[in-house]
Parts: sequence; C-alpha cells; structure tokens
Amino acid sequence: MMDLTEAGLIQLARNYYPSGFPVRTDDYSQELHPYQRTPEYARWRAAWTQALVWPEWKELLRELRGPFGNSFADCTQPWGKACRRCCVYVERPLPGGARWVIQVAAAASILAPLYVTYCTTTRVEHRQHRDLHFSFEPLEEVREQTAQLALLVEHVLGYQPFPLQLANVKVPGIRVSHIGEREEATLLDALFDDDLANLP
Repeated sequence: MMDLTEAGLIQLARNYYPSGFPVRTDDYSQELHPYQRTPEYARWRAAWTQALVWPEWKELLRELRGPFGNSFADCTQPWGKACRRCCVYVERPLPGGARWVIQVAAAASILAPLYVTYCTTTRVEHRQHRDLHFSFEPLEEVREQTAQLALLVEHVLGYQPFPLQLANVKVPGIRVSHIGEREEATLLDALFDDDLANLP
C-alpha cells in the first residue's frame, strides 16, 4: 500500500514534474524545451514508455470482454496525460430517435498504482452530442457496471482508489505540460488528467 496522504501524493507528483519551468521559459529554438531536459520529465517519459507495453493493461481489456462484451473501449490518449483509460458504453433510447449515452470510465495512473472511476452522460440527437454531464458518483442505473469495472481494475492491475477528497489539492510550481499556462496543477491533474470527461 502506498502513502495516500496529501504530503505523500504531492511528493509523488513532484517526482515526475519539474518545478520552476513556466510556459514562458519554453525555447522553440531547441529540440527540447528546458523543462524537457530535467530528471523529472525523463521519469515521466519512462513511465509512459512502460505504460504502452503494460501487460496487465492488455489483460484488463481481455477481462472486460466477459461482463461487457463489445460495449467497451480503450480510451487512452498516449503521452498527453498521466493515465490510461477505458470505458464501458451504456445506451438508452429516447423519443424521436435520440439516445442517452452513458460512459462508465476508469482512469489508471501511469505514475502510481491508483485509479478513479467516473461517468459521463450525453444526449445524442442527429449525431450531435448535447448536455454532457460528468460525475465521480455513478448514476443509479450504472452502479453495477461501475462496481464491476472497479473490481477488475483492482484485481488485474493491483491498483487502489485515489482518495477523491484530495483531487483539488494544489501542487504549487510544478510544470504539468498538459494543463498549459492555467492556474496551478492539482493532484488530479498531475496523477491523471485535467479533462477526464474528454472520452471518444
């Protein structure tokens, strides 16, 4: 079991993201920006290299086929964020040919044995997605799928749930390239993604 305290997770994030390299220090005349020449960034790249050949992830995708058939997908966006993601699709018809699409997702950090589950819902009408809603709390109708997905992540990957009460804890000064120049990164940004709702 890892240290799931606020201090422990902040220290973990600092291990993979350099401090003191705001966006304005980027040097486009060089092959690598200054922050990309740090030991922290090298560790982040190494974590992604390992995550792309992760045999347990391939096993997880095989295991998902049992309970979910073909209604799941690998939603990973390699190199951009700090997690691998998969989701299960649940659809419900609506009047007039529209439908609700619920995505039950799991994000597994590539930096620590931690995961989060969450749901997005959207109304699809004439191939247009409308009314996107995101929640860490699953809708009643997909609680079973969410629990199944969480159990598989824990069993196959050996991961434990990320403490959501620490999601918005700031990690001052670190350069998390996938959040750009906006305000300080949070633990959720650094260990997972700044836009978990962005699913294919």
